[in-house]
Amino acid sequence: MYVCICNALKEKDVRRAAEQGGATRPADVFRFHGCAPQCGKCACHMRAELIQAKTCGNCDCDDAAAVTASVRPIAAE
Repeated sequence: MYVCICNALKEKDVRRAAEQGGATRPADVFRFHGCAPQCGKCACHMRAELIQAKTCGNCDCDDAAAVTASVRPIAAE
């Protein structure tokens, strides 16, 4: 699924930036992929994906959505 339409970044791209590049913020994801934020509508979804990658990236969790369901949104950077 697309996370950032402006830069054509998908969930797997966000996870790759977290796993390979150590991204912890949307700015890190954009930097990893050599692009920049445009409209900013992706920030909340991207943060949720980063949290999920951090908490479920190295486990066998079958219900990754449950991990982020209880996480409160992070304020904009």
